[in-house]
Amino acid sequence: MAKAQALRLADVRSALTSGEAERLRVAAQLSIGEVAQACGVDQSTVWRWERGTRKPRGEAALAYGALLEELRQRSSSVDERETA
Repeated sequence: MAKAQALRLADVRSALTSGEAERLRVAAQLSIGEVAQACGVDQSTVWRWERGTRKPRGEAALAYGALLEELRQRSSSVDERETA
């Protein structure tokens, strides 16, 4: 596993543990099913990730990390527009 991938995986797991991942998903008005489809996993997998009963792994975890990063960026952009 490359360093960048390991760092993304650590970030994903941290976001799940802190509840940030679920907050980002809900703020973006995305269902668990929509996130699951975007990551190529079953809905129950994302549900388990968010509940802390499973740790994301492999390509699906990296796809989830990329999605979370985009949601963070969108959230930051909205926050900046609202404070301007």
